[in-house]
Amino acid sequence: MKKVVVYVMFMVCVLPVSARRDTVVIRDNWRVDTIRQKSEKVDTVVRESEMIIWDNTVRESGRRPRRYSEVPLKTVREENRRALRHLFRGHWSGFYLGFVNFANTDYSKYGGDDFMELDWGNSFAMQFNLFSHGMGLNERRTLGVVTGIGFEYQRLCFDRDITIRKDEHGMLRPLPLDELGIGNTKRSTFKTLYMTIPLLVEWQFPASVRRRAYLSTGVVGGVRLHSKTKIVYKDENGDKHRKKNSDSYGMIPLKADWTVHVGYHGVCLWGNYTLTNMFKKSKSPELHPYTIGVGFTF
Repeated sequence: MKKVVVYVMFMVCVLPVSARRDTVVIRDNWRVDTIRQKSEKVDTVVRESEMIIWDNTVRESGRRPRRYSEVPLKTVREENRRALRHLFRGHWSGFYLGFVNFANTDYSKYGGDDFMELDWGNSFAMQFNLFSHGMGLNERRTLGVVTGIGFEYQRLCFDRDITIRKDEHGMLRPLPLDELGIGNTKRSTFKTLYMTIPLLVEWQFPASVRRRAYLSTGVVGGVRLHSKTKIVYKDENGDKHRKKNSDSYGMIPLKADWTVHVGYHGVCLWGNYTLTNMFKKSKSPELHPYTIGVGFTF
């Protein structure tokens, strides 16, 4: 009797469980279910789709796997290649230091008196280029266009004991320091500050396995932000004094420089030549500053 009861209970518990319908998700990598249509074999089951085994019948699920894209792999690769082509790491951001002098000068309005002649060893320019952006022009990303924003500070040291002033007609004139009661002069300088925006074309070529050398050239536009003269001198007691005067001095508000950079990794040699005249031609000598120096890019 006990055996009969145990057997009945076993059948009551096992039969409902075995009668349940189970579902299993598989990949269609094991066989191809085909039908004939116009003498051609057509796969009726899409590869990489989810399959459900239900009562020994294979059915395709209407739900697609989320991690598989509907876009063909070839199209994705082409889009990635186009995106990478526009990524170009140019060389503009960094710190640049160089010596300044004048070229193509014309002092005919002053009888040949080249009063703006500079002490080349103490006349320098510093560039602080803060931001840069590059755009590639080819798929190999060896040629591109570079722009950005920076600031240029120039300190021009006069070779003579003079400073500059505008007369009553707005004409730029030299002013000897002894007329100001200054005798023991350490230096007399003219300082300018510009905001700069470049438009450069840069070519990069292999110089080693991992690093590239580069050559870039183009035009750098500048907006004058500030200009002033500064005189450093000592009095009869040996005490140092500074005399400053801020003015436009007839300078043009905008300038354009032609620049060339040749570098490798984070160091470069560079040169600038100002295409525009530094001052208004009608009321000043014709002066075109040029700069040669070294730069450190990041």
